[in-house]
Amino acid sequence: MSNKEVINKIPRKYYAEDINITEWEKVEPLYNELLEMEVNSADDLVAMMEKYSELEFILMNEMAWRYVRMTCYADDKEKEEAFNDFYGNIVSPAMNYDFKLKKKYYESPYKKELSDERYSHLNKIISKDIEMFREENISLMTEERKLANNYGSILGGMTAEYKGEEKTMTQLAVFMKDPDRSVREETWKLRFGKLLENSKKLDDLFNELMKIRNKIAANTGFDNYRDYEHKNKGRFSYTPEDVMEFHKSVEEYVVPFMKEKNEERKRKLGVEKLEPWDTSVDLDGKILKPFKDTDELIALSQNVLGKVKPEFGKQLELMNNTGLLDLANRKGKAPGGYNYPLPELGSSFIFMNSVGLQSDVSTLLHEMGHALHAKAVTDEPLAIYSEPPSEVAELASMSMELLSMDYWDEYYDNAEDLKKAKREQLEGTLMFLPWCMVVDAFQQWIYTSGEHTNEERAEYFSNLMDRFGLGEYWANYSEEKKNRWMFQLHIFEVPFYYIEYGIAQLGALSIYKNYKENPGKAVKDYEAFLKLGYSKSMKEIYETGGIDFSFSADHIKKIVAFVKEELQNL
Repeated sequence: MSNKEVINKIPRKYYAEDINITEWEKVEPLYNELLEMEVNSADDLVAMMEKYSELEFILMNEMAWRYVRMTCYADDKEKEEAFNDFYGNIVSPAMNYDFKLKKKYYESPYKKELSDERYSHLNKIISKDIEMFREENISLMTEERKLANNYGSILGGMTAEYKGEEKTMTQLAVFMKDPDRSVREETWKLRFGKLLENSKKLDDLFNELMKIRNKIAANTGFDNYRDYEHKNKGRFSYTPEDVMEFHKSVEEYVVPFMKEKNEERKRKLGVEKLEPWDTSVDLDGKILKPFKDTDELIALSQNVLGKVKPEFGKQLELMNNTGLLDLANRKGKAPGGYNYPLPELGSSFIFMNSVGLQSDVSTLLHEMGHALHAKAVTDEPLAIYSEPPSEVAELASMSMELLSMDYWDEYYDNAEDLKKAKREQLEGTLMFLPWCMVVDAFQQWIYTSGEHTNEERAEYFSNLMDRFGLGEYWANYSEEKKNRWMFQLHIFEVPFYYIEYGIAQLGALSIYKNYKENPGKAVKDYEAFLKLGYSKSMKEIYETGGIDFSFSADHIKKIVAFVKEELQNL
């Protein structure tokens, strides 16, 4: 750490740098001060909200670091306990004050004097938050968070021996690109065998989570958790019925195209059946190796981002130089990847499990889209406006994967390797959509079907795999197929946080289409929507980015046609 640069903290306006936020006895008076703060004008009301936001930023920053340490060292119980302690003893009791302060704002007679242009969206968000708040749910949410953290511990602790070496599930997944079919089969079976060994434990964990979530929904007056979460996530711009239509549109336009691609894959592999371990291997038998190690991944990605816009590359360089990256996979580390905003630094921490594949390139560029988003709202004084919903946040990240694609020659000297990487990226944007629909439709059923057994849940998932299947042959592996959902972190840890990826993917492809037509304008529009944070509606934010907020059947049909044309050009 001694060789690292230091990011100077953003100066606080209202609170001293040495305030104690680790003991509720010290934090509670800060909230009471806000509740007792005199508001005699519109300016006073704004000042109250900005002071309240600064306190939120301070707490968010502390929780971020505790989450980072917990996931970087998932096998360290002390770090998990430190996170749970802060969440349970500080964040949870603060929720009650969060509600009271929002209520104080919303009931203030001076609210009507505030500018509609600046504050109308805030009023809408706060109105929803007040309507959804139930004090009895605070302890349930704390319990849910603690339980959900167990998923990372279970998955992070799952290892299997392969050729005398202990491998994590992420490390075994790398072999799905091995040209030797027997290697792919053996490692696939090892991976799923370990999953089945832990399926009872994961089923039990999920059942406990489901009970808590259903109770949270019932406490708030909802018939089911699906409808509760739809409103809780502030999905003002579309309905659950719209999402179901999205499922049908993907089934109609995307699934047939991807089935065609898999038929081509089967012919090129020369196999009678496309087994589950045949779907990721490179058809030319060559595994793309865009970088040697994480240091090179970072250096090359700095160059790539810098070509999109110089400031983008400099942001990654700064994050690297200040210890805000943990990219390499290792035993004891939680699965997955994320970008966690650090509001007091005006920056972020990027966590991932790099193992040397092209997918790691896409992941880092994806998370950098999130990091640039967090950087863009550094000057936003209202905490609520600094946290865009996933449909907007994922638009930022998925767009960066595509915007950077024209500069991937930094990773590849060979022209054919470059074309291959681009083909994989473009095909992947559509290949993802059927799986996205499976994950969302599965959760829609789970939380609206009433009580069900583990087996009924598994059977329904299996049926969805058939509905959105792309030609894979699972007949000999029915149990693995039924339990495939257990590898999906979101279902356990962040329910219903997935359809946003599909919506944002369509938006990202629209931004990329604009980029191919006018690169300068597309990047300018991209930056413009980043700076909005969540100060406008989703529709307005998408329009600021130069695209329509749409996932209609007609829109999906056009996007599929665009991707087909781009693939033909390669």
